Order: sequence, then structure tokens, then C-alpha cells
Amino acid sequence: MNNENCYGSHGRTHAKAAHHGYRPHGFGGFPPFMDREWKAIANMACNFMGGFMNQYKGWIPYNLEDKGDQYLILVPLSGRTKEDVKLSLINNTLNIIATKPKFTEENEKEKKDEIPFVKNFFTFNDVNLDIPLPDDADHESIKSIMQNGLLKVKLGKKPPINININVEENN
Repeated sequence: MNNENCYGSHGRTHAKAAHHGYRPHGFGGFPPFMDREWKAIANMACNFMGGFMNQYKGWIPYNLEDKGDQYLILVPLSGRTKEDVKLSLINNTLNIIATKPKFTEENEKEKKDEIPFVKNFFTFNDVNLDIPLPDDADHESIKSIMQNGLLKVKLGKKPPINININVEENN
């Protein structure tokens, strides 16, 4: 990952920040001879976190709740409508694919009229999420609802199969 994409708390890259005399809070600053070491450490941290976060791109948190007679899966998909989301069942895994929300020209014009971002903490990503289902989930009873950016998937439970035990008599 290029260190130009790694932003510090003042909106500058860590490497650039060190070059411009920015020092991390609480450290009291570094002597000038440590600038090179500071830049190297900042670049290593940036590269590590960039690689770590890229492996989770498209993944979002979800809840899988056991409600007694059914399971409830909750997936936050803010800004998306049901047309943006596709659900499929592959073996015993629920696959959720959600595209980025589409913004109209009117929304884009409104954004241009607004004050630009001072901090931009999140962005919308495409989602491709696999949720392994419990073994007793009843695939025939699956129902989904999309409401206010929250996907709710309900699944019933299969009843357990009772097996009779026979007694074998000794001869």
C-alpha cells in the first residue's frame, strides 16, 4: 500500500507529517535525527494496516440470533434498498451481495453545495458476505425483509429426528 493513502490525525500522510514537523501527541516530539526512523515506523504501520484492512473489504458485521423456534439474521446495509441487495442460499451458507448505493445527480449537486468533508470516516463499499447457517436451519422457511437499511432474514428450525433404540436380547 502506498503511504500516500495513510492519513494521520491531521489529514496528512504520516510520512509527510513527519517531514513537516508533525509529532504524535503525547510523545513530546522526536529529536531531528529520529525523523528517518519515525518515517520508517509510520510507513511500516501504514502498510501493515492497509494490508490487514484490505482482506476485510466487502465484509460487514452481522448478528445471528437464536430466537428459540427460529433464527434471525440482522445485517446493516445503510443507504441501500432491496433492489441493491441479492440473497442466495449455497449449500448451508447464506450469501449476501449488496452494491454501493446509487446517488442521483440531484444528490451529487447537493453535495457540491455543501461544505466539503473535514473528516471522512467511512465510505460505501460493495458487499459480498457469506454467513454459515446452523445445521438445523430450515431452508424452506427462509424469509427476508429490508427496512430502513437493515436486512432481516428469518429461518425456522428443523425439528430433531428421534431415533428409536432397540434392545437386543442375549442368547
